[in-house]
Amino acid sequence: MKTISRPIRSTIVFGLIGGLFFGPLAVGLSYVIFVSAAFCLTIWIYQAVYSVWLVKGCGKNIASIVFPLLLSLLSIFWIDSVSTNLMITIGTFSWIRSGICYPDRFTKRFIAEAVLCAGGGLLVTSFAPISVLNWSIAIWMFILIQALYFVIFDNSLTVQHKLKQDPFEAAREQAENILAAGL
Repeated sequence: MKTISRPIRSTIVFGLIGGLFFGPLAVGLSYVIFVSAAFCLTIWIYQAVYSVWLVKGCGKNIASIVFPLLLSLLSIFWIDSVSTNLMITIGTFSWIRSGICYPDRFTKRFIAEAVLCAGGGLLVTSFAPISVLNWSIAIWMFILIQALYFVIFDNSLTVQHKLKQDPFEAAREQAENILAAGL
């Protein structure tokens, strides 16, 4: 069975939902942990959810993203710098998307990741978010820029699902092929 995922639409919807829930989630977590860690943990939660969606969409095993996500999570508590944690999060996100989910054509994907991440980062920093509402809009804008990845590489999103074929179905197809070939 051949299915075609729709990652552009899903990424845009994820960005909208992420932008809407960023404020309440970051503020809620800030009651439990430091504000900077709550902010970074909120970004990490978005990264983890989106990474799981990516891995399921490309047919890979979820265990393949555990190490990058764990590395990104631990950096939140080891490094007390929001900008450094954002850079690590963007790096692990790129690693998951281009290294694990869609590893073919590495050079082209690496260049696209660099341009999209730098462009999204510049857009967010030029927006200069200082409040939670501004950060919500900035997160949505960053994810919208990341949706361009699937515009560039849309031909690699067709996923082949290998289903175990029923023996009778296989025999029927073989018989049809023999009859179509004209004995």
